[in-house]
Amino acid sequence: MKSDTERKKFYTEALHKRKGRLHVHLSKDLRAKLKVKKRAVLVHKGDTVKVMRGPGKGKEAKVSDVNTLRLKVFVEGVMVKNARGREVAQAIEPSNLLLVSLEPTKERKEIFSEEAFRKADAPKKEAQKAEAAKPESAKPGTVKSAEHAAEHATKGSGLHAQTKPNAQR
Repeated sequence: MKSDTERKKFYTEALHKRKGRLHVHLSKDLRAKLKVKKRAVLVHKGDTVKVMRGPGKGKEAKVSDVNTLRLKVFVEGVMVKNARGREVAQAIEPSNLLLVSLEPTKERKEIFSEEAFRKADAPKKEAQKAEAAKPESAKPGTVKSAEHAAEHATKGSGLHAQTKPNAQR
């Protein structure tokens, strides 16, 4: 356990010094694009992070808010229900996050190469465009051929086709 003075410093620290405790680890891709050797950087609203621990583990989303007073980060899509039943954003410790993509700032431009600020979701958008361009018959969940459609029509619908009428009624 830390000494009383260390604990007191933690809780009574000035806001501009508290920001130092809001650093988030960088992904390996971003670390490769660094000009200077760093392991973590200050998280900003708009950055994309991956939740490594806690509620929403594995989720990758944008940072919606950073609270320097409480030393917490709020991520879009990581919600909990409060006592009134409303969905509210879950506060997450910055140590439980991994920085995946960055929003450009003056300080970050000095630390990172230009490649780091290119959007990582560009390949995802191309895949979505390719999916939309597929013909209807090739998309999953659609009937692929006339034979397949005829097979479904002859089977009937589930339980109703298999049950026999009760003769005693």
